[in-house]
Amino acid sequence: MFRTDRPYTKIRQIILWGGLFLFTLFLQLFARKVPGFAERYAATVYPVLMRTLGGISNLLPFALDELLIYLLTITVCGYLMIGIRQMWKKTVSLKKWMRKTFWGVVRIGILWFLIFTVNCGINYHRIPFSMQTGLSVEKYVVKELEGLCLWLTEEIEKTSQEITTQENGLCALPENMREKTRDAMMELGDIYPSLSGWYPKAKPVFTWPLLSYEFLEGIAGPYTMEAHYNPNIPAYNQPAVLCHELSHLKGFMREDEANYIAYLACRDSEDANIRYSGLMLAYTHSINALYGADYDSFVKVRVQLCEQAELDYAYHRYYWDQFEGPVSEVADKVNDAYLKANAQKEAGVMDVWWICC
Repeated sequence: MFRTDRPYTKIRQIILWGGLFLFTLFLQLFARKVPGFAERYAATVYPVLMRTLGGISNLLPFALDELLIYLLTITVCGYLMIGIRQMWKKTVSLKKWMRKTFWGVVRIGILWFLIFTVNCGINYHRIPFSMQTGLSVEKYVVKELEGLCLWLTEEIEKTSQEITTQENGLCALPENMREKTRDAMMELGDIYPSLSGWYPKAKPVFTWPLLSYEFLEGIAGPYTMEAHYNPNIPAYNQPAVLCHELSHLKGFMREDEANYIAYLACRDSEDANIRYSGLMLAYTHSINALYGADYDSFVKVRVQLCEQAELDYAYHRYYWDQFEGPVSEVADKVNDAYLKANAQKEAGVMDVWWICC
């Protein structure tokens, strides 16, 4: 029998995968260039995807995309071993294997690009949270920033007297932290409609040392719509990190606005440890901004921080110093490149959200 369908099959494959790639590029272009497209997408299509994928993954007690990474690693290793065995037995040539592998990688790359775009990439270009909520975000003067840091200093001291601590004096984790942070985000949705609706529970990552070496406290998984956190980081950080990652799942991908949303969610919690976490997040970014704006004002304000917060900060520095090295430096550059590719600022950069407190 003549196999006359092969050329047509290849053409169909090229049309299919080429069409998917062009479709994804158009989505990226529309999100960046067409006013209102990203916002309409975030309000209509994205919630369905998040509720469906997030609802499925939320049924599992473990991080689904972490499991998928393990399976992918095993699959790649198995594929390489089979390929080496075939070439050793000369059942396939190196050229043919390389060509097959190349096109396989291209297909996977196109599929990855498409899923990333529809699950989170478009959201990078939506209207900022400040514009949606009518918050006034303006350039600050040093005196305003100094006043804000002093106010946060007072709030941290008052709240620190209410928190539960560990035997070593460090801030303890809140009871039922995953449930409480989820509830805090849902309650915040009663105030801000763009944050309303269902949320999954954030999940701890089993391979937390990998996140620590990459200087990551948490991560939002766009492929399974899961919010993950590093369960080994200082306890005072964790509630704010959970709220930060959950805000990403609501389609707010900018790091500065995710931090602000996390602060708002923590601020209104009935749990003092969660409120403390949000205040420490706000203080960290505000005092860093003051350091860059006026060093003398920074010194004057910084020495007023309470003993509890100083103790937690000391452990924070000790914890992350353990993971300093080439891996963290490379990860930081990769993360910044990723943010810039999605038209965002470098990691950790804050505007003046806290002036709106």
